[in-house]
Amino acid sequence: MNIISQENKLNNPIIECCAGFFKRFKMSAILRKCGLTKKSGVIVNIVFLFLLGQVFEGKKFNTLNKHYTDKMPFGKDVVYRFIEQSNVNWEQIVFQAANAVIPEINKLTSEERKTALVFDDTTQYRNRSKKVEMLARCFDHAEHKYYKGHSILAMIWTDGQATVPVDYRVLSASDDKNLLEGSAFAEDNRTIATKRRKDARTGKPTLVLDMLRNVKGSQADARYVLFDSWFSHPVTVLSICEIGYDVVARLKNNTTKYSCNGESLTLREIFNKNRKRRGMSKYLLSVDIEVVHKEHESVPAKVVFVRNKQKRNEWIALISTDMSLNEEEIIALYGKRWDIEVFFKVCKSVLKLGKEFQCRSFDSTCALVAVGFVRYMKLAIENRENRDERSLGELFVWCCKELEDISFSHVFELMLEMFTKFMQDFMCLSKCAVDTAVEQFMAGIPSSIKGRLVF
Repeated sequence: MNIISQENKLNNPIIECCAGFFKRFKMSAILRKCGLTKKSGVIVNIVFLFLLGQVFEGKKFNTLNKHYTDKMPFGKDVVYRFIEQSNVNWEQIVFQAANAVIPEINKLTSEERKTALVFDDTTQYRNRSKKVEMLARCFDHAEHKYYKGHSILAMIWTDGQATVPVDYRVLSASDDKNLLEGSAFAEDNRTIATKRRKDARTGKPTLVLDMLRNVKGSQADARYVLFDSWFSHPVTVLSICEIGYDVVARLKNNTTKYSCNGESLTLREIFNKNRKRRGMSKYLLSVDIEVVHKEHESVPAKVVFVRNKQKRNEWIALISTDMSLNEEEIIALYGKRWDIEVFFKVCKSVLKLGKEFQCRSFDSTCALVAVGFVRYMKLAIENRENRDERSLGELFVWCCKELEDISFSHVFELMLEMFTKFMQDFMCLSKCAVDTAVEQFMAGIPSSIKGRLVF
């Protein structure tokens, strides 16, 4: 017989782990605004809180469901129905949460510090899957091989110290020959689910421009846009400048031509025709150019050639459309692009992005990415406000240890309830006598144990 009432079940240590973050940034209003409302049964806020805090328990969802039912305030079917909702705008949940978190981080940031929006994509392997919705044959540029699964295009906000995910898209294959499994979802252009599936098959440059237009003027806005060479085509750079951003990116060393001193030259030709700096300079060459394209108005830019540390005989070209930046500022600003690589590493290795559930629905895949990104926000805000010297990985372990302390307190409370019930039922003691015995027992507890009790 379960002696815990339904009200006490909501005082779950997994849920309490993220309750402070949830309440501070008014996540309940954000969830309601994005389409997450209670239809019947469990409150949606409780389910979302459970998903946020589950990773800090250190156990998989199936393990909790089978062997730790006291920590599961509802059945597993509730969780699966929750993440498979197609009418919820999961991407907007991340966007709205970022707009709530970033102003709090900006309070601790100097006005002289340059903020930027960084774009990159990462892999989501599903090599053992066969019937996953929108399953595709994607290419892993890091491993130089194809895999089955999806890719995640993410936009993060960074000031060089704190990183906050702002928006994302889960992508499939834009080419039909690489699409392994389609979608049986009834297409309706009025619904969020249809738009999500169309975005999954849209090119990355188009999605990046849409995400920038969406973030323009919001609390998560920044002046600069950073990305690697995969995106640095002239038409893309000019399109971003037309939206109102300055671009700092790495250029591809290919046949793309730029206007330099009245000539149309490739990067290699520009490098060979100009005199290099001597000595131990941080860069080899700096040249003013114009980015041109027949469908857009040309934009002046500065190209900085930096020596490649991995291959000393080669160079890396960085472009900046902000002519007021000097060469060292361009190099330092582009260095913030690495924050998104750290972000992906923490999400996958620590926050178990894409490893907790094996769902077939495309909506559930997008939902779990949103949950993982909100978890990262929780760690990022705690790391920044506490001025903690530890990395996010170490902070994650600290949160897990804190969760264990809360669990100990909860178990102690349950044992105390069983003890008082035993004295009343079998020893026939009055309530006053039981309370006196409990007070004497609590007074005799060692201070080392008493300090871990929170009730």
